[in-house]
Amino acid sequence: MITCPYNCGFYHDDMQLLVCRPTGDLTADHMNDIAVCRDCIQAAGLTQINRFHDLTGITSVSLSFNDVNRIAFEESLMRKSSSTIKACYLVPNALLYGTIRMYAALIESSGVAVHVGYDIDAFVDILEVDRAILESDPV
Repeated sequence: MITCPYNCGFYHDDMQLLVCRPTGDLTADHMNDIAVCRDCIQAAGLTQINRFHDLTGITSVSLSFNDVNRIAFEESLMRKSSSTIKACYLVPNALLYGTIRMYAALIESSGVAVHVGYDIDAFVDILEVDRAILESDPV
C-alpha cells in the first residue's frame, strides 16, 4: 500500500501503477519527491512500480542542473540491480519538457525508462492502461 504524504499521488494496486499530480513550484525537494517518490514508493518498499506524473499543475520551476543531476544519482543508487520500470511525465510546456528530458538522460542507465510528452494518449499505450486511469483519481 502506498500513501502519498502530499495528497497528490494515487496508487492503483491492481495495476501496480502510481499516478501523481503535483502542483506548485518545482523545487529540488519537490522534484526528488516526484521523480524518486521517496516518501511514498520507497517508504512502502515498492520501488518496482511504473509511474505516471501529470505535471500540468506545476506553475514554476526552481531547479538547477546540479539539482537534477543529484536527484538522478540518488535514484540510480536506490535502483541498483532492479529491473526497468516506466516513468511517464505529462508536461504543459517546453521548460518542463526540457527539465524531464535532462533527468531522463541522466537516469537512462539506471533502470528507469523515462517518457515525456504533451499528449496523454502516448502514455496510455506505454503503460498499457485505460485513459480514464490516467485522467482521474480514485474515489
